[in-house]
Amino acid sequence: MHGHEDETLFPGLIQLDSRRIYFGWGENGLIKIGVTSRKSGRRGGEMHFTEMCSVPGGRNVENYYHMRYAAERVGKTEWFNPSDRLLLDLIVMCAQQRREWAAEVLKTVLLRRARRDAA
Repeated sequence: MHGHEDETLFPGLIQLDSRRIYFGWGENGLIKIGVTSRKSGRRGGEMHFTEMCSVPGGRNVENYYHMRYAAERVGKTEWFNPSDRLLLDLIVMCAQQRREWAAEVLKTVLLRRARRDAA
């Protein structure tokens, strides 16, 4: 063994990849979709966001979500415009993960937009 903390005699009993895809609500009103192995989902120096929910996965899963919401993507960044379909998908994910506060925040954004568009 070469000093790796996650090496074990029983590798099938542990999750070897602890990365996850997080969905964050940015102070800029955009949604960030990124990958991390950190619990907070943040690295130093980037724009602040509030993590709404996350799913297990690495770069392949992150690429899936980036492609799924390619129409909403801001340039080649990890930031996405909060379209109705992206917001609805996130509301469902948040509800499934019992992150009611996050689902309520996203619902409020969606309802405000609907009221504004109806006026």
